[in-house]
Amino acid sequence: MKAQLLSPNGALKTGWALTRKHFIVMLGLFLGIMVVSWIVSLLGGSDMTSIRYWLFYIVSLVLSVWFSASMNKIMLNAHAGEEPSFSTFGQMLPKLGGLIVLNVVVSFICMLPMLVGVVILVAGLGSSLAVADFSNPYELGYTLGMMFSGVSGIVSILFSLVALYLVLRLMFTVLAYVDDSSLGVFDAIQRSWSMTHGNMGKIILAVLMMIVLNIIGFIALIVGVVVTLIISAFMIVALYEQIKASEQLAVADEAAAAAEPAQSEPENPAQPQ
Repeated sequence: MKAQLLSPNGALKTGWALTRKHFIVMLGLFLGIMVVSWIVSLLGGSDMTSIRYWLFYIVSLVLSVWFSASMNKIMLNAHAGEEPSFSTFGQMLPKLGGLIVLNVVVSFICMLPMLVGVVILVAGLGSSLAVADFSNPYELGYTLGMMFSGVSGIVSILFSLVALYLVLRLMFTVLAYVDDSSLGVFDAIQRSWSMTHGNMGKIILAVLMMIVLNIIGFIALIVGVVVTLIISAFMIVALYEQIKASEQLAVADEAAAAAEPAQSEPENPAQPQ
């Protein structure tokens, strides 16, 4: 459904307003999560052949899922006018199993086209290099150029675009899951898919605005990117809430239209006997 209230500019204004209001708390939460993630990574070490490395790697992945969901819930609460609370992290613990499954399923859906594209690209590379003369650098360069601009390269790019499209269509899955306790894993996926249906143009515009915003933040002595990342996160929440409000408005309009008394046809006057 096309959301009447969906506005990238409105999302940007909301993101900026919420960032100004909750900047200190959000900055503290972001920095705290970064420190915890760094400590876990440090404890795991750098030896990828050790069991300890992979154990702490799994712990790091689970923590990232938990932290991400908790931050999404905190930002939803902030959008609703509530003050950020650390108790939200505890509230997300019972949903951690579902969140892990949700992230795995969404990652698989989004990565599958990318993997297919890579396989096609590698196959094209192998077939091109099989007939190339490695002793001639000019021919090798020409072969690589033709491979990337040929059928395999174009098809791999198309699959990458499909993966990007799926990422955008499923961008609200975690928000929907933590926002509505009645939703299961696949319900949340379906919810995000339906929310983005008919709204991809404005969503892509909002994402481009976030990219430009974060580039500006990075240029601004790099420190500014911390602010722009928080604004971008609030922007996504604002987009989600705008679509929700549009859906509720549409339902209210339908209910009002159904409640209107039907216009009865005027009765014919009685004919004299």
